[in-house]
Amino acid sequence: MAIRYLDYNDYAALGSAHHCSINVAPALAVAEMQGLTGKDLLLGIVVGYEVQLRLRDATEGGGIRGWDAGTIATSYASATVAAKLLGLDASKIAYAIAIAGAHGNTLAEVRGAALSSGSVMTPSKGTADPMSARLGTFAALLARAGLTYPLTILEGTAGYGKVAAGKLRDEILRQRSGDFQIMKSCFKIWPCFVYGQTPIAVALQIYRKKPNPEEIQSIRVGLSETAYQNQQDLKGEITAREHADHSVPYVIARALLDGQVTVDDFEERRFREPRAVALYKKVTLRSDPSLSGPGREAYGVKMEAQLRNGSVLEAELAAPPGSLENPADEGILGKKFLTLSEKVLGKTRAQKSIDVILSVERMSNLKDLLSAVSR
Repeated sequence: MAIRYLDYNDYAALGSAHHCSINVAPALAVAEMQGLTGKDLLLGIVVGYEVQLRLRDATEGGGIRGWDAGTIATSYASATVAAKLLGLDASKIAYAIAIAGAHGNTLAEVRGAALSSGSVMTPSKGTADPMSARLGTFAALLARAGLTYPLTILEGTAGYGKVAAGKLRDEILRQRSGDFQIMKSCFKIWPCFVYGQTPIAVALQIYRKKPNPEEIQSIRVGLSETAYQNQQDLKGEITAREHADHSVPYVIARALLDGQVTVDDFEERRFREPRAVALYKKVTLRSDPSLSGPGREAYGVKMEAQLRNGSVLEAELAAPPGSLENPADEGILGKKFLTLSEKVLGKTRAQKSIDVILSVERMSNLKDLLSAVSR
């Protein structure tokens, strides 16, 4: 749950933004349990991305609403990761996938849909993926013990493809192109949901022009249609962390007020701060056709801040830092790691742990890695 809870992990490009790094959890747990090498650990992680994103692409655009597709895909992926690192043969890996797939169908109510139903956002959003990772790992252990399940769990008449996804392209699951799905992975630079990354980057462009936040009269934000629709269930007063870190108006307000967005900004004292509330209520979102369409990622943003003196500050960005189009370098990722780890490990240990992590492929066991990142 620690990997996923802060919403500060990764997202996948070229389709819906699955957070495949959750597969690090079963890979690390099983590799440690089995006394495996660093290369084995990396293999497990790569396998997790491979299965999760192939399943995403094979079912993308199915049209059946009400299911949390990313979390469901985690069930299949994590089962494969755990089964592979447990050393199971192809038959038992298949049964592990079937066991997890049969039980891992998560309802979309765990996310923003809860708001449209009159409820509130809760930690369910950040814990749903870990629940699936736990299920997948348990499914692999059951398969190792000999439990069998229907191998038609994907394509059967009452399988995932027809009942939940509404679509299943078998050829995507079966193809062997030589490409690795993990190369679609993108990094979040700020601790919030994927559609908040570019708005923060654009708001920081305006912040650097040094407007007085109190002099901002209105903020108009153009989003892709996908991002705009994502925000429709998230309107109204922010009452929970999980709502704040999924609110485009709030993350824009935070960036304009502070010139940064940090993990602490999603605590209640911060999202209820009067200055922040006043500013995010000035934000108007709209769907911009120029940011949508075939072949486009859904993360472009255009922003206009109207000041009381009549002047307008404008900024736009097609892709956020950390994306495939605008990749993060090792310096940016190192800074992110240190921001999160220094408070836990201390500055010296945190810096040294970077070198340990980067040498994982040469490790004969994971003792040094686990020691480096444990308090």
